[in-house]
Amino acid sequence: MQPDAPPRQLKEKTEKHYCVKCLSEVPRDEYLENDFLCDECAEEERQADAARMKDE
Repeated sequence: MQPDAPPRQLKEKTEKHYCVKCLSEVPRDEYLENDFLCDECAEEERQADAARMKDE
């Protein structure tokens, strides 16, 4: 079951950014650096990508 949808006021000026995977609030720099993910989800994505590359 998905948690509630993130608030729709995601304008740059609000300084509130939400990870697109886990929906946790993320600081602006972290959000933009990780392509809209928090550090934890970005690391999971990198590990999953590495595993996929290894399998090929």
